[in-house]
Amino acid sequence: MRIVFPVVPLAALLLLFAVPAAHAFTGEGCSSGACTDCHSLTRDEAKKILGSNVDNVLSVGASPVGGLWEVAVEKAGQRWPLYIDFSKEYVIAGQIIQVSTKENLTGNRMLSMNRVDVSQIPLAESIVVGKKDAKQRIIVFDDPDCPHCAKLHETAKRIVAANPDVAFFVRPFPRNDDRETREKALSIVCAGTIQALEDAFAGKSLPKGKCGSMAVDETIRAAKRFNIRSTPTMVFPDGRVVPGALEAERILSLLKEDGAGGKAEPSAGKSKPKK
Repeated sequence: MRIVFPVVPLAALLLLFAVPAAHAFTGEGCSSGACTDCHSLTRDEAKKILGSNVDNVLSVGASPVGGLWEVAVEKAGQRWPLYIDFSKEYVIAGQIIQVSTKENLTGNRMLSMNRVDVSQIPLAESIVVGKKDAKQRIIVFDDPDCPHCAKLHETAKRIVAANPDVAFFVRPFPRNDDRETREKALSIVCAGTIQALEDAFAGKSLPKGKCGSMAVDETIRAAKRFNIRSTPTMVFPDGRVVPGALEAERILSLLKEDGAGGKAEPSAGKSKPKK
């Protein structure tokens, strides 16, 4: 058995294989009470079923869909929900979408399971889009050569213009760690301006960064620590890691779910962020 894990939490809808009704919803005792009264799945059983396809089974619980267990697993440093049916014969590695609300229940669980400690991401020498003392801070890992990062940057400017309590703290991040992109990232940090970031997105030449800053190295270390490999990637105040250039409505919705500015505040380090 080989399980294919979704690469992006909110990717396109994957096929949710049907679980035979005879296994999932019928059987002695289920018609007269809760199915969990006579069906159970332990972590050890889940580990045996999934085998080497996962590194660890974190927990087992009821899924949003009847007849399925939700199994929180860890693979290559990332956490995902999988689903095992009550017959224990089927494993589902796909997305559950609630039809009435169009909510991606699996995607939301992925986000909640993969939180990071935002205090471990330095903010000193960030490029700040918005007010540096904004209540809701979103940390963004941006590659200077990434067109999707440029798209998210324009979205960020629109968001902060309409929402002064929101700010984006941009960390220039050479995701492939090649020399040319690293030099661009350092140039942006040394300039310390939004204009330098936008010039990089536009493909313009930047003056060589000679400020001796270690901010780019610190960003690379933070990305490795939290397994951030793609750009743009946003880290929300509550630690949810969200890749991709999301639309403004979705970003604001995630902030609203976070509630009142997040449960953890990022650390600004010794020096002040630049804007």
